[in-house]
Amino acid sequence: MPKKNMAKDFLIKNGMDVPFFIIMLVVLAVGLVMLLSASYIYSFHLSPNGDSLYYFKRQTGIAIFGVILMWFGSHLNYKYLSLVSTLGWLGSLVLLFVTVLKGGGDINRWIYIGPIGFQPSELAKFFLIIFLAYGLNKDRKKILSNKSSQAPWAVKITELTKGSIKITSATSTLFFYAFIVAFTAGMVLIGSHLSGAILIMLIGITMLWMGECKASWFAIGGVVALIVLVYVIFNYEDLPLKEYMIERIRAWRIKDYQPDDARWQINHSLYALGSGGLLGAGIGNSKQKYLYVSECHTDFIFSIIGEELGFVGCVMILILFGVLIWRGIYIGMRARDRFGALLAFGMTSQLALQVVFNIAVITDTVPNTGIPLPFFSYGGTALFITLAEMGVILSVSRQADLKKVYSMKRAKAKD
Repeated sequence: MPKKNMAKDFLIKNGMDVPFFIIMLVVLAVGLVMLLSASYIYSFHLSPNGDSLYYFKRQTGIAIFGVILMWFGSHLNYKYLSLVSTLGWLGSLVLLFVTVLKGGGDINRWIYIGPIGFQPSELAKFFLIIFLAYGLNKDRKKILSNKSSQAPWAVKITELTKGSIKITSATSTLFFYAFIVAFTAGMVLIGSHLSGAILIMLIGITMLWMGECKASWFAIGGVVALIVLVYVIFNYEDLPLKEYMIERIRAWRIKDYQPDDARWQINHSLYALGSGGLLGAGIGNSKQKYLYVSECHTDFIFSIIGEELGFVGCVMILILFGVLIWRGIYIGMRARDRFGALLAFGMTSQLALQVVFNIAVITDTVPNTGIPLPFFSYGGTALFITLAEMGVILSVSRQADLKKVYSMKRAKAKD
């Protein structure tokens, strides 16, 4: 293939899905405004030189850089992501292993390069979605096949059971990708990031479902997961979890639990939400952000939103997220091919899961976990990777069966 044609195929100039792009920018802009409001007290007390805009300026810089790369990334043909799917996933595992060896403290989730921290688990989620999208698309015939699997382990089981147990290609393929998901989640869990591991498992399950794996396995898995969940809730004290994890579950189950102020953060989060009322106290007027809600500019930023914007403001933001998620799913449904559809579905499902879990935490519906609210919570790695994912979805939209908006220059050339 001539180099000129390869370059033309690598870069896509078709119009992107403008509604998705605009809604995403609106959510990002609102997120930065609310981060400024929620963070300036913490910035003043904890940042170098008492700079009240420290967190806001850093997040804004990352957002600008991320949007620029997202824009250029949206022009790249998403099909070429299949070439880096395996290497990217393996590379993220190496980085996760490095965090365990070197880490960034007692909880080994970060790699530090000077003063800059990087969270490999965010990269692992990104490349896992690409790896699964590529694999589930490539192995579709195996996923739908009822023929006996020729995988060595499947043949061995058949031989040991003298043919009484036969593993089909569909089952062996499902088990292979389920192992990939579980292994990735396990690596994240070793770094003491329980919430990240849970999120990766849910993303993987969602993609396996969208990849047309047999529904019967999901029914069985759902029953097993429910049994495990009930066991964990009632026997968490005896589980091999780190003490801070057990403490958070204990504080969630025992609402009047007092030692070491275990419920301080979640209680003040509920105070903030409750005091916001219908319309809120107004942007900048939160009282709970004055060092009451711990780290209110990160995972608990939605509680400050509730206090300042009230119930109406919270609902409006959730509607924006809902529209963005719906549009991402719609792009996947109209994608040119199955690989593009799985990419859009996977990255949109991650966004949806993070929103749901973040809201569940700050409302005390589930135990306190470290899942950020996309576009709102302070965190450079999470924001940068999220914007990269938005770029991939926009890349899918450029080749999808959607109404496009072209540049004036292209429109004139067409005329």
